[in-house]
Amino acid sequence: MTGTVLLIEDDDALRASLAQTLDLEGISVISTAHYVQARRTIRANFAGIVLTDIRMPEKDGFDILALAQGVDPDLPVVMLTGEGDVPMAIRAMKEGAYDFLEKPCETTHLLGVLNRALSHRALVLRTRRIERQMQRSDPASINFPGESVASKTLRSDLRAAAETGQHVMLVGGVGVGKRLAAHTIFTLSEDRDGFQIVRAPEIDLATFSIEPGAVDLSVRAFDEASQEQVDCVLAAVQNRPEIRLIASGQKGLPAFESLCPEKVTIPDFAARDGDIAVMFEAVLRQAVRNRNLEMPTLPPEVLRSVQDRKWSENLLELRAFANDFLASQSEETKTLAEQMDDYERSVLEDALKRFKGKATQTAEALGLPRKTFYDRLARYGLRPRDYQ
Repeated sequence: MTGTVLLIEDDDALRASLAQTLDLEGISVISTAHYVQARRTIRANFAGIVLTDIRMPEKDGFDILALAQGVDPDLPVVMLTGEGDVPMAIRAMKEGAYDFLEKPCETTHLLGVLNRALSHRALVLRTRRIERQMQRSDPASINFPGESVASKTLRSDLRAAAETGQHVMLVGGVGVGKRLAAHTIFTLSEDRDGFQIVRAPEIDLATFSIEPGAVDLSVRAFDEASQEQVDCVLAAVQNRPEIRLIASGQKGLPAFESLCPEKVTIPDFAARDGDIAVMFEAVLRQAVRNRNLEMPTLPPEVLRSVQDRKWSENLLELRAFANDFLASQSEETKTLAEQMDDYERSVLEDALKRFKGKATQTAEALGLPRKTFYDRLARYGLRPRDYQ
């Protein structure tokens, strides 16, 4: 087994002997006699394990163990002692040591323990790499980041809703991200193309229909619709068995219960309080991509302000704050071409808002051919569905 061992031993002769034994086994060794030097090496993703003596002057092996546990609880620490001290061994294992060995230790036994610890460490790091890769390609993690219980539960619920393929009812307050959650479920679902978005209170009973290519129908503010509008949507869905209805509102809807939907509650920012800073960075990165800009440096005071602020309108307010912050970072005078681009973008955005993301009507109002209109949208990273 190859790998790296951080060896901490204050006895120079023993340290040299142990280092030679490990080197002959093909194990890379970082040797030190001091806590301070060990602290420089121990990191969260240190690609190795720790082998430390217990009895050392000043900082001892338990200080090393506490350091390792604080940095990375999954970092194996093997402890050595020259005395057969049972209470010390029990304490070491209780505090998280991987194993406890008595000096002098038979070489075969020592190498066996270290190789098992190295294998364990390699597995942990490999699992972490896989998890990071999954998160980078996982819409739930990208759209709803954070390590709070509320965020983790939400991501799990969205993945489960996508996997079942059943109708979904998204419930949450103003601006919590219900529209984003609906799109996340659609994106997470396999082999589904065609995503139609409508706002229930604005449905025209005479003209409403589900688009031929749609398989997911996202109905916003379903709880604000009239009974006639609700009946119209449910009838349209029942006539198209392949359609999955993803409805959203601030409260549930008894009429929708007849379809036995999966219910997903979207928590507000108060429930995800510890995640506000990371959510702000995610929203800011999206704004940066939309404008084809460089990610600005985030001063600590800005992150503190974001974390401490009460966000009554949740994601809506956070996005507005991110856009304002991004605008404030542009201190250089813009060229005429840049000013023209800003103006064209604002005209497109205003039109999309006015026509609620309906591309055909927006293009006609602006007097643009359909292809030219979509070319302009692509240039500025604008998507009609974001304005529906």
